[in-house]
Amino acid sequence: MNKKLQCLAVVCLAWLINFSVAVPMAATGKDTLRVLAIGNSFSQDAVEQNLHELGKSVGYTIIIGNMYIGGCPLDRHVRNARNDAPAYVYCKINAEGEKTKTDSVSLARALADEPWDYVSMQQASPLSGIYESYAASLPELKDYVVQRIPKDAVLMLHQTWAYAAHSTHSGFKNYDSDQLRMYSCIVDAVKRASELTGIRKIIPTGTAIQNARTSYIGDHMDRDGYHLDLKIGRYTAACTWLEALTGQNVIGTPYAPKGMNYDDREVAQTAAHAAILRPDGVTDLVDLKQPAQRANYDEARVPVYTLPDALTLQNGEKVSTAELWMQKRRPELLSLFTDEMFGKAPEHPRTMHFKLLSEDKSALGGLATRKEINVYLTKDEQKYFTILMYIPNRRTGAVPLFFGLNFKGNHTISTDPGISYPTPEKQQEFRWHSLPPRGVAAARWPVEMLMEHGYALATIYRGDIDPDFDDGFRNGVHPLSYKNGQRRPADDEWGTIAAWAWAMSCAMDYFQTDTDVDASKVAVFGHSRHGKAALWAGAVDQRFAMVISNCSGCGGAALSRRAFGETVRAVNRQFTHWFCRNFWKYNDKEDLLPFDQHELIALMAPRPVYIASATEDRWADPKGEFLSGVYATPVYHLFGKQGLEINQMPPADTPWQDGCIAYHIRTGVHNITVYDWEQYIKFADKHFKE
Repeated sequence: MNKKLQCLAVVCLAWLINFSVAVPMAATGKDTLRVLAIGNSFSQDAVEQNLHELGKSVGYTIIIGNMYIGGCPLDRHVRNARNDAPAYVYCKINAEGEKTKTDSVSLARALADEPWDYVSMQQASPLSGIYESYAASLPELKDYVVQRIPKDAVLMLHQTWAYAAHSTHSGFKNYDSDQLRMYSCIVDAVKRASELTGIRKIIPTGTAIQNARTSYIGDHMDRDGYHLDLKIGRYTAACTWLEALTGQNVIGTPYAPKGMNYDDREVAQTAAHAAILRPDGVTDLVDLKQPAQRANYDEARVPVYTLPDALTLQNGEKVSTAELWMQKRRPELLSLFTDEMFGKAPEHPRTMHFKLLSEDKSALGGLATRKEINVYLTKDEQKYFTILMYIPNRRTGAVPLFFGLNFKGNHTISTDPGISYPTPEKQQEFRWHSLPPRGVAAARWPVEMLMEHGYALATIYRGDIDPDFDDGFRNGVHPLSYKNGQRRPADDEWGTIAAWAWAMSCAMDYFQTDTDVDASKVAVFGHSRHGKAALWAGAVDQRFAMVISNCSGCGGAALSRRAFGETVRAVNRQFTHWFCRNFWKYNDKEDLLPFDQHELIALMAPRPVYIASATEDRWADPKGEFLSGVYATPVYHLFGKQGLEINQMPPADTPWQDGCIAYHIRTGVHNITVYDWEQYIKFADKHFKE
């Protein structure tokens, strides 16, 4: 057997025994990581683009150095070290992301430039699958490096990638111009070099690239047959480095190069993560053989589906009484939604306390009393959110309350000049480039109408709780619950939707202390993504007496299994921060969900629920929202209540409010309008005042 076949056999054997030396590196607890690559154009492809930005997006400052000589093999690095040759171009990316290049730099000078946390070495690509080329030079290079870096620095081997199948590179002949043979030999050679030198950390970039080639991207990861493509190829390599350095699952990391679509980002991140989990063998990306299909708006193309029975326990036992629902099935469903979709949230902080910031009993021309209350989540009052409230002045005693989140800031829901602007520190935290105009969202908030009907109103700016963008869960409330060394929620821990719902529950603690509010009659409501949050808040916290979902769509009131308009995959790809990481398992696999959204509606029983849609909001799947109410109805029957007792969607602008589950579809687009509010007030009158 020749040497080329021998290396292939060895690596295959290694796969069979599941041996791996590419152990993900545990987070060091440092916010700043210093990484030096001793390499060539392949290290240039891997670390000089995207890695700093990826790190920044998840809370790391990565200072990067790359010692570059085109095509430089290990034996030349050794000769340069022996002679202290100033032979390199030293590219450095500093803490601010600024890149500089310095000519005529020696290895010793670069090694002394920073207290490096990690130093990587690699072979030139033509020799990257020939073990003997490592054995001849790598031990000496390792010894040279070790003498010049901090004792706790980590040495790494960079597993480079095989050439494209069409490559004309002269070095491809070393592997009979066979891509898979070259890849297998690289894996084997790097692993054996690791064993020889004791350098246990391998960055499996070559495996990540090979993984990505199994997707719809195919063998298009390069720009010239061997160097990586400037966008997805280099991004895949950087994703692999990020997860190898931090131990943090790269899937869902927010940063991607400008212009990269969600499909390509998903391939790169999935390929990188799979390489970390299985560095010595190719993982076929079976779920990424095609780009995501365009949204389906054709009822004929809705897949055949079977909904889980809300009244059957996981052990098959039927639920026939309200007591059995409350004692067994409701907790079971709540746990499933928590673990697989929204994520676990912490208990309310023991240090939480409230402070009335302002009160004007003559607001809105005397129609209402306006209050602003800070909910402090920490004893030192550094973390807080602000509730804006209006209470009608024409009242006798405590009044019912509508409560929901707003999109642009408390001051935007009304032209009332007495509403405070967020502090400059808060505006910076919100990443506002400019202050949204006062009253810009007033059309969605008929404050005066609510006052005239005897209802109080409370709202919180959602960004005051958690930002509606993926910042790696560094701002907002998530860090309050992190364990020592934790940097982002675990796969079954809360995303942003759950964080918003958690804060709404914290606000409910305040409402119970406010004598102007009847805390037994609080309706939690939300539009769009806030509708998803309102439904989850109502499911988790039964103190909310009514729940209102306005155009909440997938992850809200719409059935997931219909895959109509917005889908689970679309939500998770576009809004990576909304739900817990476990929910990603169901991308394009809605039939595997252990629940569907009718059971989320059922978690409100026996409390009244209102579901609303709009005729032109097909993305939110109005029919799926309606059907959730229909299929939740049997749970309400356990309590002797009517649910949504109709089998066909009512005509547009014809609300059905006879039961405890109400529904309407309004003419128009994705929005919350005065018409919607008029229906919610009528529904609340029925359940809160009659």
